[in-house]
Amino acid sequence: MAISHTAGLYVPFKLNRPLTDEERKDRFYQGHVKPHNEELAVQSFNTVIRMNSTYLEVVDKFYATKGTICSMMMCMLLLLIVLIFLTLWGMMFSPEHKNDFFSGLFVCLLLALPAYFFFWRILKKDWFRKTHYPVRFNRQKQMVHICQVDGEELSVSWWDIYFTVNQQAPFSCIVGHILAEDGETVLNTFSFGYTGFKPTLDRYWEFVRCYMEEDFLDDLADMIVLCPPIENRREGYIWGLQNMLKVSSRLEWPMALLMSPLNFIESIGRYIAMQTSKIPQWSQDVLDACPVANSDPINVGSECNPEHLWRYVLANEPRDVFDARDRKLESANARIREKLANRYGEKNERHHP
Repeated sequence: MAISHTAGLYVPFKLNRPLTDEERKDRFYQGHVKPHNEELAVQSFNTVIRMNSTYLEVVDKFYATKGTICSMMMCMLLLLIVLIFLTLWGMMFSPEHKNDFFSGLFVCLLLALPAYFFFWRILKKDWFRKTHYPVRFNRQKQMVHICQVDGEELSVSWWDIYFTVNQQAPFSCIVGHILAEDGETVLNTFSFGYTGFKPTLDRYWEFVRCYMEEDFLDDLADMIVLCPPIENRREGYIWGLQNMLKVSSRLEWPMALLMSPLNFIESIGRYIAMQTSKIPQWSQDVLDACPVANSDPINVGSECNPEHLWRYVLANEPRDVFDARDRKLESANARIREKLANRYGEKNERHHP
């Protein structure tokens, strides 16, 4: 899954180029409700950091697999160091090769240094950066505030962004393009939230679009089950491990058990990445643009997460707890679909050129 997260972080997005035919075909339109074949209208996919009546803040697409690629690089780098150490150790105490120690050391360094700089260059893409790169959708001002990978902060009108699909088989994500005045040239690109199979992106887009454009925030709040506990803080090791071990049903337990050694290794790399990275901070201008009333009835964050998080993560909750949450989600989803149908018609669709 990590491969689909490389564009924009390990490999920069391609800029100063025209839109592709695929981007035109897969465009998401503001003010446009896409028809759904599934029963589920919207879904947050556990990407929400904070939601209130003023703004919706979500994680970046890199957050879910932060530390994964670096874990592989870390293991390879450690393996290289161990191999060099054992080689030099053997030469030092071998009567046949003792005189060749310094020449061996030179050869090892000659081979190791390029590999070291290659691994370190990749590690620095994830370590010593930001713990995450949030995107804040400002409902009141109809603005989108973006914490970019290069450290810059960008604020753009919701209606001026060209949203489309970024396809990196087998997974895809939604990206926002900032276009030039010609409406064709891509000047900047950002990604956010959920990465997964292309058909599921419609549901995530509808969640974000409904937040910005519709008037049923209480129903959207009921669709949020889990929020990453990273608001103004670094995630702890336990949460990072839970993030990697999470399963959706008990049928996934055998595969989860099989993958657990790899997940434990990745959790170490993720923890190092989080501890060496800075917590993102919004500028005062963004904070001033997002005032939240103390009496706001909509306020969802990590404090609302399931009480017994390990049981939820491992799909091992009591049946009554699971059924109650399922009924709540089904009820909220039904209300959302009904309200969309009443506003836009049964097809839930408006046409665009």
